[in-house]
Order: sequence, then C-alpha cells, then structure tokens
Amino acid sequence: MSRIAPVRAACIAALVLASACADLSPRPSSAVAAFGAKFVTAEAGARAAAEPRPQAPSPRSTVPRIVRGIYVSSYAAGNPVTRNKLLALTDSTELNAWVVDVKDEDGVRFHSTVPLAREASHWGSIPVRDLRGLVDTMKAHGIHPIARVVVFKDPRLSRVRPDWSIKTPGAELWRDHQKITWVSPWDRRVWDYNIAVAEEAARAGFREIQFDYVRFPEAYRSLPTQVHPQAAGERGDAIAAFLSEAARRLRPLGATVTADVFGLSMNESRDVGIGQQWEQLSSRVDGLLPMVYPSHYFPTHLEGVSRPNRMPYETVFRSVGMGVIRNQRLAAAGLEPARIVPWLQAFTATWNDRSFKYGPRQAADQIRAVHDLGLEDWIFWHPTSKYDAMAGAFAREAVPQARRFTPPASLVRTVDRFDREGAAAIRRSLTAPPSAALGQ
Repeated sequence: MSRIAPVRAACIAALVLASACADLSPRPSSAVAAFGAKFVTAEAGARAAAEPRPQAPSPRSTVPRIVRGIYVSSYAAGNPVTRNKLLALTDSTELNAWVVDVKDEDGVRFHSTVPLAREASHWGSIPVRDLRGLVDTMKAHGIHPIARVVVFKDPRLSRVRPDWSIKTPGAELWRDHQKITWVSPWDRRVWDYNIAVAEEAARAGFREIQFDYVRFPEAYRSLPTQVHPQAAGERGDAIAAFLSEAARRLRPLGATVTADVFGLSMNESRDVGIGQQWEQLSSRVDGLLPMVYPSHYFPTHLEGVSRPNRMPYETVFRSVGMGVIRNQRLAAAGLEPARIVPWLQAFTATWNDRSFKYGPRQAADQIRAVHDLGLEDWIFWHPTSKYDAMAGAFAREAVPQARRFTPPASLVRTVDRFDREGAAAIRRSLTAPPSAALGQ
C-alpha cells in the first residue's frame, strides 16, 4: 500500500499526521473489558473456562536489541530482482528488519489457506508465491521478519461482507474521501478474519505482526455520518480490545504484536478521533510505530516547528519526545509500555513541497532525532520500497547510538497538560484491580 495517496486528502484535515507475555499485560479498563466480553459467545466462554490456559511464551525476548528497518511492499518482496537489490542494501548497512505486506488494502498478498481470503483478495495477483520461503530468506540474511497486516481499511472485504462494513445513515456503504469503503472496528468477525491471517503469517515464521490501519476512518464534516451496527463503547475501547485479542492469540505462537499509529496520537491527550489513544495502546501491545513523517504535520501541530517537512530533526524530536515521556509515566505507574519504533520518511512530499527533496541529509536528521530521544529503533517508509536516495544515511553496522534523553521543559509541560486533560485518569484505570476494572 502506498501511504502517499491518502496523504493528499489527509493533509487537508487538521487531525491527520500525522507486554511481554499475555500474563504480564495490564488489566483492561472496565470499558475495554466490557467491550471484549460483549462479543464472546456463551459456548466460547464455557469452552475457555473449561480448558486450562497454557503459559504464554515471551516473544519480546526474540526481538533484536536494535531494530533498524525498511518497508518492503509485497511486489518488491515477490520480485527476485528487487528483492535481491534490497537484500544487498540490507547486507551492507545497519538495516536488520523488513516490514513486508502479507495483507494490504487489496487483501491477502500470499496464497492463504484462510477460506475468506480467497473471496476478499485479488486472487489473480498474488505477489508472494512462497511466504515461508521468503521468511527463510530473510532469516538467512539476519533480517528480523515483520508481517504487515492492514486491518479495517479493507474495501475487498467490505465488498464481499457488506454487513461487516461501516454504513451511512441511509444504510449504504460509507466511503472516505478516496471513495474507499471500510469494515467496522466494532465487528468481531472482522477481528477474527484478520487475526486468522496474522496467525498464518506467524506460523510461516514471522516473529512480529504489525497491524496497520488499526483505527477508524477520519470523520470529516464533508462526509456522511459513520454508522456502526455493532457499536459499543468508545472508539478507543474498540481498538484496544482488538489488539488485546490479537495479542492473546498471537503471542503463544511466538510473535510480538505491534501497531502503526498516527504521530499525533503522541501529541494529543485523547484518541484524535480515530480510536488511537496513546496510553490505552502502549499498555497493551509490544510495540507502537508512530508515523512521524515530517510532511504529514501542519505548522500548528508542534510548538516551535513552523515548517515541519523542512525541519525533519525538530519534527521527529518533539513529536516522539512526547511519546517517550508518556511511556516513562506508564512505566512509573507499574505498567510495561510498548517499544517505540518510529516510522521515518524516505520519500519527497510531491503533493505539498515538491521542491524540497528528501535524501541522505533528511534521513540522517530523522535518525539523529530518534537517537537523541534515547531510542535505538526506526523504520523507513517509501511506498514503492526505493531507498537509493536514503542509503547514504545508513551506517555500516547496527551499533548502539541512543543518547541520554533529558526531556526539555516545554515537552514536559505539554505532557502535564495531557495528564490534566485525561491521560492520567486513563493511566490510573489501567492499573485498577480486576474487581474495580470490571465494576464488581
């Protein structure tokens, strides 16, 4: 999937920009617990109560100490020439991770055995012919294999299962600014389908399942109201509950569970209208990947960053810095926050700043910002997986580069404000005893 195309519409809206084992996960808040329980059938509940739960493994222990990667589209992964070129780049630099599409907006991108995948995918165009063989190749080159699964932006699934989809008040399929239909994050059947595909990827050897478009579509005023037939609770509860269920099912297979989120999820106290509230998500998954592409920010989003696309260091430092501070506060509250792995920009923003080219200097500035925040990890995104223009920014070896981070007073003040606006209350709810969380 190209994230470039959605950006044209996204840049119009002010909102867009931008634990180890299951037994160590924080207890769900009352809303999330109630939402998850709502969709468990009596039969499934009885079966779960009767069967002993095996001790979940610790998949976080298998993740490299340093993760520095690139996005590899299914077409790039499936094309031997392109794949070998990217392997050569990875072998000769600090790169050690690939994020590979196993399911995007066009459906599953390999020969899945999940029955619904054949209906809800472009079966005549499957770029990855041998998923396990691809994983074996990555592992042979020392590459951490990450499977990207696009979840709720799924027009093919919406087409074959319209009753699982977001509707308009007139009962028609709701469409976003690109005329794309979405399935509903409140529909448990959508969850099961996507987790089944993710389980298949985990069994093929992927050690991380990265969920993308794990959110609601933006509710622009120019678009019809979104109608979700199975709506229950807040949007943030639905996303948190889906990821909790995915973690419950995928961690025993040895895979970590991570999620792509808007960069603004770190820079707002609430869920920015799409169901991505930082504390809720960071406390439930193994990793969060905020998309902090400088081209996606407005001059009003970050204090002191007047031209975000032309200030890559400042944009990444200030945006991700808020996430780092919020994670520190989660840890101080006794929770295990998600590992932060920022998505960085490897493309030129042709839609709004064509004359400002992104190359090795801009890539290096973003990398330096990440390391100055005390983080080691980053992944670059280019929609067609072309990284020649960035290659000069990559070091030869993946060695520790994180520096001691002392949060600037301005960032601390901003996060203090988020706490007053509700982030602190959410943090407290995540540490509530089970009886309090369930309202008993």
